[in-house]
Amino acid sequence: MSMPAWVDDPDSLTLTEEQYDELPDHVRKLVEVIDGHVIFCQSGTPEHSDVARRLANRLEAARPAEPCTRVSTDIDVHFVKRKRADGTFSFRRPDVSVYRCIERGSKLSARDALMVVEVVSPGSGYTDTVDKLAEYAYEGILVYLVVFLDGDFYVKTVHEYRLDWASRTYRLAYTHEGELAVEDPFPATVAFSELDD
Repeated sequence: MSMPAWVDDPDSLTLTEEQYDELPDHVRKLVEVIDGHVIFCQSGTPEHSDVARRLANRLEAARPAEPCTRVSTDIDVHFVKRKRADGTFSFRRPDVSVYRCIERGSKLSARDALMVVEVVSPGSGYTDTVDKLAEYAYEGILVYLVVFLDGDFYVKTVHEYRLDWASRTYRLAYTHEGELAVEDPFPATVAFSELDD
């Protein structure tokens, strides 16, 4: 049996930000990076993708004209506090991001993110509810929504976490059932049935 390249060369699974920027888009979509280490991301189900897109559309429709905010799906949120002097970088790609308007063509940094949303897929539960919960809080993102689907891939509940500044951890603020109603970063109400169409 031939061994994977990383057995003899552990650095084969690390990337600098410059190396990542040079990758073709179809490769970049396959990975996230934490502390310079490549993490391969599995694609979600069609229902997962649909829920994220529909939620982003509803949030975008609810956003006020001022202050200027944007809503996007599947874009890199670059971590600021985890970036080290040696150039090691980290980012995650939330299913939905709500953020302050940034200059066109700029990278989104966590300092501009106001809310991030992850839709839990089979196999992503631990990452979404433990790893990302800690990472997004450490970066100071005010609101984190975790969308849970039932066995038939319909929205079951949405956990709304809010940042506790003193401990820089999230506290579960609400468990939404049947309808998502948030106040921050702006008021928005979305019935689960609108996400499950």
